[in-house]
Amino acid sequence: MTRPSSNQRQQYIALAVLSLGAAAATGILWPSRGDYFRPYFGSINPLLAIVLVIVAGFVSLGFLQSRGWFEIYAKKKAGKGLAFAATVATLLAIPVILVDLTLGFPRDLNVPAPQSLLFYPAMALVAEIVFHAVPLGVLLTALGPISRKLNPERMVWFCILPVAVLEPGFQLGAVFSGKPLAWLDAYVGLHVFVINVLQLYVFRRYDFVSMISFRLVYYVHWHIVWGYLRLQLLF
Repeated sequence: MTRPSSNQRQQYIALAVLSLGAAAATGILWPSRGDYFRPYFGSINPLLAIVLVIVAGFVSLGFLQSRGWFEIYAKKKAGKGLAFAATVATLLAIPVILVDLTLGFPRDLNVPAPQSLLFYPAMALVAEIVFHAVPLGVLLTALGPISRKLNPERMVWFCILPVAVLEPGFQLGAVFSGKPLAWLDAYVGLHVFVINVLQLYVFRRYDFVSMISFRLVYYVHWHIVWGYLRLQLLF
């Protein structure tokens, strides 16, 4: 049996740290405010849901890494990946805040502070695994029989673009179901789609750690910092 290399161990350690952080945040928040998780997990115990997502993450990311398509943590590229992700995520938070200032999103759009400090880091891992890692693993596996006929780079990007549609589709379906699609709804869908495309680009070029850092930085700006300020300024 082949022992995992030092690089493989580093990748799984990085994923384990992220997973433990998400599980800990959920475990702290769930007993008092389990209702925050209900729109996403339904009646499933949030801690159980997080554990299931983490297992799915280890399986899917392990598969993607083993095939050489993506990396969980690339030490040599980590600095550039984190810097790029943080910069782009910050820039993308600006227009959605301006839209909120001019057109206005609902008051209860965000989980309020201080619970937001636990909720959004946990849900960041859930989003990356459910909307990115697992679908990519499924699609690339499904394309396995024809992969020899395709350029590997093209095949990966062929999968990335439809995967980028999943999260905006979920958000539009969950938040705006039962009413006509308005301009603001369309903007939200397009904005989230752009974020997903750029995140998946970061995943492909750098690693999973950089991709989730992209989301965490965006969440800090939009959901946590602005989520607090908007309640003081707009309502």
